[in-house]
Amino acid sequence: MSTKLLVLSLVTALNLWLALLVYLKDPSRWVNRAFAVFALMVAGWTAGTYLGTTYAGTPTGLFVGRGAFAMAGAMAYALLLFLHVFPASSTLPRSFPVKIFGLLAAVLTAVAISTPWILATLTIEGSSPKVRYGPLYPLFAFYIFGTVGYSFLTVFREIRVARGVDRLQLRYLFIGLLIPGLLVTVTNLLIPLAFGTSQFSQYGPLFSFLMIAMIAHA
Repeated sequence: MSTKLLVLSLVTALNLWLALLVYLKDPSRWVNRAFAVFALMVAGWTAGTYLGTTYAGTPTGLFVGRGAFAMAGAMAYALLLFLHVFPASSTLPRSFPVKIFGLLAAVLTAVAISTPWILATLTIEGSSPKVRYGPLYPLFAFYIFGTVGYSFLTVFREIRVARGVDRLQLRYLFIGLLIPGLLVTVTNLLIPLAFGTSQFSQYGPLFSFLMIAMIAHA
């Protein structure tokens, strides 16, 4: 077993374990449910990213790679929902931006998995995977930027009005999101968008586990 496979398998397993652990702690709370869904999407994205690059140049690799994009779209929206119900909301958010992002998430997730409009081809060039993006990739990138940006704005607003333990939890959450979230955005979104290469995308899942672990601690 290669070191890369071992590490990413461990990251996927730990994300699944955290999802189950947090959910079973109190399945009746929306914050636990939302976190579990988010962690599951991260686990699926991690597995899809590895398998897509491993089997690049084959129909299986392309299908799994498109699945990874679909997971990324759902993951961003699950994060938004989690941050809206954290730390103890008893209902799901129903604001206009949340509905718009939800509609975009549903459409882009379906498009990503079933069409070449976001991920057109996934091939091997030399010894490295080579990605060719479809015409809707810029829209997909804009959706991710918008969803993550709105999520950060939500946390920042809640920190300003929260007090006591809630404020401390929100600060932990903000720190847990900031650094790993920025690193994932750079390796898996900015670099592919600017330079057309997915060479560094393999590192995104490693940063994502750090984010999941720090959020779970908060």
